[in-house]
Amino acid sequence: MTLIKRLHFVAGFSGVIIFLLTGQYMHQQHDHLQGMPNDVRMLFRSAHIYFLLASIINLTAGLYWFQFPQRHKVILQYIASAFLLVAPFFLLLGFFTEPHMTDLVRPYSRIGLYALFGAGVVLSYLGFAKTNLKSAE
Repeated sequence: MTLIKRLHFVAGFSGVIIFLLTGQYMHQQHDHLQGMPNDVRMLFRSAHIYFLLASIINLTAGLYWFQFPQRHKVILQYIASAFLLVAPFFLLLGFFTEPHMTDLVRPYSRIGLYALFGAGVVLSYLGFAKTNLKSAE
């Protein structure tokens, strides 16, 4: 297993464990979000689900990380991997800080979600799609 593949797998697997622990945190420390204003509840719940999303994407990347023979595609995949690996950190930071911010701002979740989709998924697809399209012809 390559180092980057192992990093994705560990980040994803530990992220799923942290997701379960943050669920317990909401239950134990915040009475399962009962009695909270709806906006704060929404921020906690969405941040919780966003973190699970990032963890599952990393877990999947750890299982299916490909290495391409073309150098530019390998570089593209390493950049995508870096974004996928940092996304859970921003989303977890958002989970603990954003519900307590005013005006429903989401500065950390925004960065994490952009990293997941824009850089991680799109860059991975661009590196993977052209290789598969050419091999199918």
